[in-house]
Amino acid sequence: MAVLGPFLTETALSAGEVLHEVDQPIEAIFFPSSAVVSVVTPTRDGRSVESATIGFESVSGLPSALSGEPSSSRVFAQVAGGAIRLPAAQLRDRAFQSAPLLHLLLRHIEANISQAQQSVACNALHEAGQRLARWLLMTQDRVSGPVVPLTQEYLAIMLGVQRTTVTLVASAFKREGLIDYRRGAITILDRAGLEREACECYGLGKIRFDRLLKVAA
Repeated sequence: MAVLGPFLTETALSAGEVLHEVDQPIEAIFFPSSAVVSVVTPTRDGRSVESATIGFESVSGLPSALSGEPSSSRVFAQVAGGAIRLPAAQLRDRAFQSAPLLHLLLRHIEANISQAQQSVACNALHEAGQRLARWLLMTQDRVSGPVVPLTQEYLAIMLGVQRTTVTLVASAFKREGLIDYRRGAITILDRAGLEREACECYGLGKIRFDRLLKVAA
Protein backbone atom coordinates (compact mmCIF):
# COMPACT_ATOMS: atom_id res chain seq x y z
CA MET A 1 0.00 0.00 0.00
CA ALA A 2 3.03 2.28 0.30
CA VAL A 3 2.89 3.03 -3.43
CA LEU A 4 -0.59 4.50 -2.93
CA GLY A 5 0.31 6.62 0.10
CA PRO A 6 0.75 9.97 -1.69
CA PHE A 7 -2.73 9.75 -3.21
CA LEU A 8 -4.73 8.80 -0.12
CA THR A 9 -6.85 11.41 1.63
CA GLU A 10 -8.99 11.12 4.75
CA THR A 11 -12.68 11.94 4.43
CA ALA A 12 -15.83 11.75 6.53
CA LEU A 13 -18.89 9.96 5.17
CA SER A 14 -22.38 10.91 6.31
CA ALA A 15 -25.15 8.32 6.68
CA GLY A 16 -26.88 7.77 3.35
CA GLU A 17 -24.14 9.46 1.32
CA VAL A 18 -23.89 7.85 -2.13
CA LEU A 19 -20.35 6.86 -3.10
CA HIS A 20 -21.07 5.08 -6.40
CA GLU A 21 -24.19 5.03 -8.54
CA VAL A 22 -25.40 2.47 -11.07
CA ASP A 23 -24.09 3.06 -14.62
CA GLN A 24 -21.94 5.98 -13.46
CA PRO A 25 -18.13 6.04 -13.71
CA ILE A 26 -16.22 5.55 -10.48
CA GLU A 27 -13.96 8.52 -9.82
CA ALA A 28 -12.58 7.26 -6.51
CA ILE A 29 -12.71 4.25 -4.21
CA PHE A 30 -13.14 4.36 -0.44
CA PHE A 31 -11.43 2.36 2.31
CA PRO A 32 -13.77 2.66 5.33
CA SER A 33 -12.05 3.12 8.69
CA SER A 34 -14.99 3.70 11.05
CA ALA A 35 -17.72 4.04 8.40
CA VAL A 36 -19.67 1.08 7.03
CA VAL A 37 -20.94 1.06 3.45
CA SER A 38 -23.58 -1.01 1.69
CA VAL A 39 -23.59 -2.37 -1.86
CA VAL A 40 -27.18 -2.59 -3.11
CA THR A 41 -28.97 -3.51 -6.32
CA PRO A 42 -31.93 -1.20 -7.03
CA THR A 43 -34.95 -2.15 -9.16
CA ARG A 44 -37.19 -0.01 -11.36
CA ASP A 45 -40.00 0.01 -8.81
CA GLY A 46 -37.77 1.75 -6.28
CA ARG A 47 -36.92 -1.27 -4.16
CA SER A 48 -33.39 -2.49 -3.47
CA VAL A 49 -31.60 -5.34 -1.72
CA GLU A 50 -28.12 -5.45 -0.25
CA SER A 51 -25.49 -7.75 -1.74
CA ALA A 52 -22.49 -6.77 0.41
CA THR A 53 -21.47 -4.88 3.54
CA ILE A 54 -18.04 -3.27 3.56
CA GLY A 55 -16.15 -1.94 6.56
CA PHE A 56 -12.52 -1.60 7.62
CA GLU A 57 -11.69 -4.99 6.08
CA SER A 58 -12.13 -3.98 2.44
CA VAL A 59 -12.83 -1.24 -0.10
CA SER A 60 -15.76 0.01 -2.16
CA GLY A 61 -15.98 0.11 -5.94
CA LEU A 62 -12.83 -1.90 -6.56
CA PRO A 63 -13.76 -4.02 -9.64
CA SER A 64 -15.14 -1.09 -11.65
CA ALA A 65 -12.29 1.18 -10.55
CA LEU A 66 -9.74 -1.31 -11.86
CA SER A 67 -11.57 -2.02 -15.11
CA GLY A 68 -12.63 1.57 -15.81
CA GLU A 69 -16.21 0.37 -16.35
CA PRO A 70 -19.26 2.10 -14.81
CA SER A 71 -20.51 0.88 -11.46
CA SER A 72 -22.99 -2.01 -11.58
CA SER A 73 -24.34 -1.25 -8.09
CA ARG A 74 -25.27 1.62 -5.83
CA VAL A 75 -22.89 2.02 -2.92
CA PHE A 76 -23.65 4.32 -0.01
CA ALA A 77 -22.68 4.91 3.62
CA GLN A 78 -24.73 2.65 5.84
CA VAL A 79 -23.09 3.98 9.02
CA ALA A 80 -21.47 7.42 9.14
CA GLY A 81 -17.74 7.59 9.88
CA GLY A 82 -14.28 7.98 8.46
CA ALA A 83 -12.83 6.59 5.24
CA ILE A 84 -9.76 6.93 3.05
CA ARG A 85 -10.35 8.16 -0.50
CA LEU A 86 -8.20 7.11 -3.46
CA PRO A 87 -8.67 8.35 -7.07
CA ALA A 88 -9.51 5.45 -9.37
CA ALA A 89 -7.02 6.60 -12.02
CA GLN A 90 -4.16 6.41 -9.51
CA LEU A 91 -5.30 2.98 -8.38
CA ARG A 92 -5.23 1.62 -11.94
CA ASP A 93 -1.87 3.18 -12.67
CA ARG A 94 -0.17 1.79 -9.56
CA ALA A 95 -1.91 -1.60 -9.58
CA PHE A 96 -0.69 -2.49 -13.05
CA GLN A 97 2.84 -1.52 -12.07
CA SER A 98 2.93 -3.59 -8.88
CA ALA A 99 2.22 -7.33 -8.95
CA PRO A 100 1.96 -7.61 -5.12
CA LEU A 101 -0.57 -4.76 -4.99
CA LEU A 102 -2.62 -6.23 -7.84
CA HIS A 103 -2.64 -9.61 -6.13
CA LEU A 104 -3.92 -8.05 -2.89
CA LEU A 105 -6.65 -6.16 -4.74
CA LEU A 106 -7.74 -9.33 -6.54
CA ARG A 107 -8.03 -11.11 -3.19
CA HIS A 108 -10.37 -8.36 -1.97
CA ILE A 109 -12.45 -8.63 -5.15
CA GLU A 110 -12.71 -12.40 -4.67
CA ALA A 111 -13.81 -11.94 -1.04
CA ASN A 112 -16.46 -9.38 -2.00
CA ILE A 113 -17.77 -11.61 -4.80
CA SER A 114 -17.97 -14.48 -2.33
CA GLN A 115 -19.98 -12.32 0.08
CA ALA A 116 -22.35 -11.27 -2.71
CA GLN A 117 -22.87 -14.89 -3.75
CA GLN A 118 -23.55 -15.88 -0.15
CA SER A 119 -26.08 -13.04 0.15
CA VAL A 120 -27.94 -14.27 -2.94
CA ALA A 121 -28.24 -17.75 -1.44
CA CYS A 122 -29.18 -16.34 1.95
CA ASN A 123 -31.93 -14.08 0.57
CA ALA A 124 -33.40 -16.93 -1.47
CA LEU A 125 -33.24 -19.76 1.05
CA HIS A 126 -33.31 -18.43 4.60
CA GLU A 127 -36.00 -16.94 6.81
CA ALA A 128 -36.19 -13.23 7.62
CA GLY A 129 -35.13 -13.82 11.24
CA GLN A 130 -32.00 -15.67 10.22
CA ARG A 131 -31.13 -12.98 7.70
CA LEU A 132 -31.70 -10.14 10.17
CA ALA A 133 -29.49 -11.82 12.75
CA ARG A 134 -26.76 -12.30 10.15
CA TRP A 135 -26.99 -8.71 8.99
CA LEU A 136 -26.84 -7.27 12.52
CA LEU A 137 -23.80 -9.40 13.32
CA MET A 138 -22.03 -8.37 10.12
CA THR A 139 -22.66 -4.70 10.85
CA GLN A 140 -21.53 -4.99 14.46
CA ASP A 141 -18.30 -6.61 13.27
CA ARG A 142 -17.57 -3.37 11.45
CA VAL A 143 -18.45 -0.83 14.16
CA SER A 144 -17.06 -0.23 17.63
CA GLY A 145 -19.35 -1.41 20.41
CA PRO A 146 -22.75 -3.08 20.56
CA VAL A 147 -24.83 -0.21 19.14
CA VAL A 148 -25.79 -0.42 15.46
CA PRO A 149 -27.10 3.03 14.39
CA LEU A 150 -29.86 1.94 12.00
CA THR A 151 -33.63 2.24 11.71
CA GLN A 152 -36.03 -0.63 11.11
CA GLU A 153 -37.05 1.05 7.85
CA TYR A 154 -33.46 0.89 6.67
CA LEU A 155 -33.20 -2.75 7.73
CA ALA A 156 -36.26 -3.57 5.62
CA ILE A 157 -34.61 -2.02 2.57
CA MET A 158 -31.37 -3.91 3.15
CA LEU A 159 -33.14 -7.25 3.60
CA GLY A 160 -35.62 -6.72 0.78
CA VAL A 161 -38.66 -7.30 3.01
CA GLN A 162 -41.61 -5.29 4.29
CA ARG A 163 -41.02 -3.05 7.30
CA THR A 164 -43.74 -4.95 9.17
CA THR A 165 -41.67 -8.12 8.79
CA VAL A 166 -38.65 -6.45 10.34
CA THR A 167 -40.82 -5.10 13.17
CA LEU A 168 -42.15 -8.58 13.96
CA VAL A 169 -38.72 -10.20 13.93
CA ALA A 170 -37.05 -7.38 15.87
CA SER A 171 -39.84 -7.51 18.48
CA ALA A 172 -39.27 -11.25 18.89
CA PHE A 173 -35.53 -10.70 19.30
CA LYS A 174 -36.23 -8.02 21.90
CA ARG A 175 -38.53 -10.30 23.90
CA GLU A 176 -35.83 -12.97 23.89
CA GLY A 177 -33.30 -10.46 25.24
CA LEU A 178 -31.11 -10.55 22.15
CA ILE A 179 -31.44 -6.88 21.21
CA ASP A 180 -32.96 -3.61 22.32
CA TYR A 181 -33.92 -0.78 20.03
CA ARG A 182 -35.03 2.80 19.92
CA ARG A 183 -35.53 5.12 16.99
CA GLY A 184 -32.36 5.13 14.92
CA ALA A 185 -30.36 2.54 16.85
CA ILE A 186 -30.31 -1.16 17.71
CA THR A 187 -28.28 -2.43 20.67
CA ILE A 188 -27.04 -6.01 20.61
CA LEU A 189 -27.44 -7.43 24.14
CA ASP A 190 -26.71 -11.13 23.55
CA ARG A 191 -24.32 -11.69 20.68
CA ALA A 192 -24.00 -15.42 21.28
CA GLY A 193 -27.78 -15.76 21.16
CA LEU A 194 -27.93 -13.73 17.96
CA GLU A 195 -25.29 -16.00 16.42
CA ARG A 196 -27.49 -18.99 17.22
CA GLU A 197 -30.40 -17.29 15.42
CA ALA A 198 -28.31 -16.53 12.32
CA CYS A 199 -27.96 -18.93 9.41
CA GLU A 200 -24.65 -20.54 8.45
CA CYS A 201 -24.04 -17.72 5.96
CA TYR A 202 -22.70 -15.48 8.74
CA GLY A 203 -20.09 -17.97 9.90
CA LEU A 204 -18.96 -18.77 6.37
CA GLY A 205 -18.55 -15.12 5.48
CA LYS A 206 -16.61 -14.36 8.65
CA ILE A 207 -14.20 -17.23 8.05
CA ARG A 208 -13.46 -15.98 4.54
CA PHE A 209 -12.84 -12.39 5.59
CA ASP A 210 -10.76 -13.40 8.60
CA ARG A 211 -8.58 -15.40 6.21
CA LEU A 212 -8.30 -12.40 3.89
CA LEU A 213 -7.28 -10.06 6.74
CA LYS A 214 -4.70 -12.57 7.99
CA VAL A 215 -3.07 -12.77 4.56
CA ALA A 216 -3.18 -8.98 4.11
CA ALA A 217 -1.61 -8.30 7.53
